[in-house]
Amino acid sequence: MAAAFALGGALAVAAAEDPAIFGFTAASAVREREVEAALVALPSPARCEALHAQLTRAPHVAGTEGAKRVAEEVAAQFREAGLDTEIASYDVLLSWPRRVEVELLAPRRLRLARPEAPIPEDPTSGEPSLATPWHAYAKSGEVTAEVVYVNHGRAEDYDLLARAGVEVRGRIALARYFRGYRGGKSLEAERRGVAALITYSDPAEDGFVQGDVYPKGPWGPESHFQRGANVYDFIVPGDPLTPGWASTPGARRIAESESQILPRIPTVPLSFQDAREILQALGGPPRLATDWQGGGPFTYHVGPGPARVRVSLDIPRETRTIRDVIARLPGADPDPAVASQMVLLSNHHDAWAYGGVDPSSGTTTAIELGRALGNLARRGMRPRRTIVIGIWDAEEFTLTGSTEWGEEHADELRARAVACLNVDASTSGDRFSISAVPSLRRFFHEVTRRIPDPNGRGSVYDVWLSGEATSVRGYGVMAGERTTEPKAAILGSGSDYTVFFNHLGVPSADFLFDGPYGVYHSIYDSHEWMRRFGDPGFRYHAAMASLWGVAALRLANADVLPFDYAAYGRDLDVYLDEVEAMARLRSMPIDFAPLRAQSRRLAALGLPSPEGGAEVLRPRNEALLRAERDLTRPEGLPGRPWFQHLVYAPLPSYAAETLPGVREAVLDGDAARASAQAAVLAQALGRAADRLEAAAGR
Repeated sequence: MAAAFALGGALAVAAAEDPAIFGFTAASAVREREVEAALVALPSPARCEALHAQLTRAPHVAGTEGAKRVAEEVAAQFREAGLDTEIASYDVLLSWPRRVEVELLAPRRLRLARPEAPIPEDPTSGEPSLATPWHAYAKSGEVTAEVVYVNHGRAEDYDLLARAGVEVRGRIALARYFRGYRGGKSLEAERRGVAALITYSDPAEDGFVQGDVYPKGPWGPESHFQRGANVYDFIVPGDPLTPGWASTPGARRIAESESQILPRIPTVPLSFQDAREILQALGGPPRLATDWQGGGPFTYHVGPGPARVRVSLDIPRETRTIRDVIARLPGADPDPAVASQMVLLSNHHDAWAYGGVDPSSGTTTAIELGRALGNLARRGMRPRRTIVIGIWDAEEFTLTGSTEWGEEHADELRARAVACLNVDASTSGDRFSISAVPSLRRFFHEVTRRIPDPNGRGSVYDVWLSGEATSVRGYGVMAGERTTEPKAAILGSGSDYTVFFNHLGVPSADFLFDGPYGVYHSIYDSHEWMRRFGDPGFRYHAAMASLWGVAALRLANADVLPFDYAAYGRDLDVYLDEVEAMARLRSMPIDFAPLRAQSRRLAALGLPSPEGGAEVLRPRNEALLRAERDLTRPEGLPGRPWFQHLVYAPLPSYAAETLPGVREAVLDGDAARASAQAAVLAQALGRAADRLEAAAGR
């Protein structure tokens, strides 16, 4: 640590006068602030801009030479930084389009599925290999049928159509994006007997209704379309042919026909430029409710017909190799058990096109942070615990790379993983947004106070407190206790923390600097868009490297792991209020008292103390490391055994759901199952409370 102390006595005095750091003794906090000051001084906006331009210079869809190139470049950057780096490869089921045809047949003929319009100001926007709108894994086939507009394609939208006497069975459904994940829309369409599904980007959500469109503003022009995978990974993510186990050499693979997560109807995305041709050709009743009117300058009718459309898809599925980049900075604690514990930093490198925001802003930041951590290590400031940076492949398909690696290393992760800090994208704006487990809220309140806002508005915490930021990509929802502190959403799904949190029980957070972003998964999500609108000057890329790095170092260096399980207990009490009210409305006689008693044991816990010798801190940290795992169950959730966390799970919309086993049983009207799930959850909470109380000496 000699290099850290060479930073100067004035810094040490200032650090000593700063507020305490959660998880650190006073002496350790002084040392930690010196290390953090050294780290925060290192990230460079200019270097981030150059890295971002390099990563986004060509398309890099998973399973292609472009993705292989990016993986090798990322690995080379980490090796140059001095990190122990490897590429972990998996052979998995992916898919690519061979033919996508969509044609309006009546009341007039018009070829649709047109390419996104090149923009002269963005030299990458005319790439011919990206001309086709498509959904990965969509079923190949041809359907010709009348069209019904189904609003956002949710269950409640189909119910409203049924009450209005509009039949969707055997027809093509036209659904707006947003208010749910495309896979959830596809599964609901299947359940309703829809023959094919078209999803489109409506200007009400991400186009001209929101503001100026690219290149004048950050919102999507009428020709932009949202590529993406259509797969039901809210049932089980990862390689569709190895559900629940890693796609390692020699692994058992099921037949495609046995997969629960592959769609069984053709689906395709369109731009608003194309979708409006269908919408304006529809008759039938006008919008069935106010929110059925999109942003087009015409009345939205629901049909069916007279619009008639032909959808013809040839999108073969095939096994290809994906490549995860794993970089490690080994821990330096003299106790091998502590040194081998892992703080996992997570991002992915594959993109549907250039990935200006998603994911290359996050990948850029990860490389810059890896460089800074390597610099600190060479100056004698290695962390106590190991920091692992995972840059996953094929996230865009079905969270594939992270899921396969997490399943392969499940035992090690259950034993040693401290937390997963996921940055899918680091920035599309200037307002901090986060989804996290309740036990990490206090931690992130402290971390964000440490990072100056690049726009001079105080700290990142100050800007976070001043107003809520919501992510166009995020599926977290606000739930739990209400306080005067900045709000953190709860975790849904849709990014790479899923295997670590929902399957393995590793405390997780997913965060970014958010802002107006209307070009998600389109050809316009590019370096030029980022340079103009997402982060001019790339200062927030550098700020995210600092924030992500300070969070990693605090978890890696803490005397006692900075988890606040009392916050978990208080949130659980609120979740119980909600599900108990649902049960009462249905006159379901469920005894929630045992469950509430266990949640209140957690709520009564104090903050873990960093004081004490190794004989005190070792069991205390072990309890904190294991407590989230106590909230999982090997049998998983009913109908979804891969999802083992009993407090949180994603809905088909990807939105977060609390107390999923109990809640879903109540919604199904199954009192016996709800009571059984409540008992299972009470046992899990009791295990965590027993462990944490014992470690606290209670």
